[in-house]
Amino acid sequence: MKNKGFVLGAVVVAILAFFALKYFAQPPAVAPVSNAPAAIQGNFVRAHSPSMGNSMARVTVVEWFDPECESCRVIHPIFEKIVNDYKDRVHFVLRYMPYHAGSMFAATALEEARELGKFEAALNLLFEKQPEWGDHHQPRSELIPTYLASLGIPKAKLDREYLLKKHGEKIRMDESDGQSVGVRGTPTFFVNGMMLQELGDRPLRSAIDAALDAAK
Repeated sequence: MKNKGFVLGAVVVAILAFFALKYFAQPPAVAPVSNAPAAIQGNFVRAHSPSMGNSMARVTVVEWFDPECESCRVIHPIFEKIVNDYKDRVHFVLRYMPYHAGSMFAATALEEARELGKFEAALNLLFEKQPEWGDHHQPRSELIPTYLASLGIPKAKLDREYLLKKHGEKIRMDESDGQSVGVRGTPTFFVNGMMLQELGDRPLRSAIDAALDAAK
């Protein structure tokens, strides 16, 4: 069991290191956004964006993510812990970036779950089951309605065409906004409009703390 834990830990570190190196190699030129909540708008935050924490905070963290992305799955519990620790002082926003075959379907299904007050539970469940439905060699996105039905979401509300027609435009807007601010992969985090160049618990907390200090 110890060897398995060691191997799993090594894999997680390797994934995070890969994306950190990628961002350091080609840092995009992204203009900073002021600390005022009203300034974190447009390409960073839309009215439809799922959000957590304090919506009136002077620090906003935006994550572009893909429900089918393995690295997003790895970083998610870290992000959840940070949201819980800073929720009274920081506004957290999620945006979609559908890179993989089942990503658009998953994102629209999450939006339907959000309308029913089940977004966080649905997101956690899709990440938990991601190795089953999101295998890039044998993707099985048709399993998504079965998973979400266990949360009490009717399968009739999880029809692929229905979801795309109802929520697709929001996902495409997220994708366009992400591209406009330099998102090249997922997960990508911004703190008050500045892109993080390294992934992980410590880099994100350090950026948040610096932004909170600057906002005093």
